[in-house]
Amino acid sequence: ALGAYYAYTDWADVKGVNAHSLDQFEKMEFPGFLGSYYSTFQSEELRNNPDTVEAYVPMGTNTMEFTQNDGQTLKWYIVNDVSSYQAGAKYSCFIGGDNPISKIDNPEITDGSSCVVVKESFANALIPFLVDHYQTIYIIDYRYYSDSVSSFVKENGVEDVIFINNLDAISDVATMERLASIL
Repeated sequence: ALGAYYAYTDWADVKGVNAHSLDQFEKMEFPGFLGSYYSTFQSEELRNNPDTVEAYVPMGTNTMEFTQNDGQTLKWYIVNDVSSYQAGAKYSCFIGGDNPISKIDNPEITDGSSCVVVKESFANALIPFLVDHYQTIYIIDYRYYSDSVSSFVKENGVEDVIFINNLDAISDVATMERLASIL
């Protein structure tokens, strides 16, 4: 989340809004995390040195809803307590993990502001920082979403579209074709 925070402060500069300082957020920590590098390489060195996932709870709301691949919509937490989760699942503390579409309504903001975040899992840690700047945030994971993002933006009167992806995503032709197909 610290890296996500740095990206958030850069976003705030570009957007022309004041970024909140880290000490304004409630911080949650989930020790014992073994992430994707561990699951790929099964390294004893990584297993013996687990990481701690740090998460910062938004101030305006910590509730959201998401629609799973099977079409079921669930109410969830933007930052969820995953203390009892297995080591490889602790990153899912952010926004309920990876789902086709999610929505966050911040009751503290009533100006009609909205954004769509088009993302894959690297964005999950950043989204909690955006919550306090929009009335509504729509989150689209292009790996699981099949409708048109452009049509969605028009139909919902969304003002900002934010793409958050890792470098591997833009270096893979199949991933870029998938993204292009929904734009």
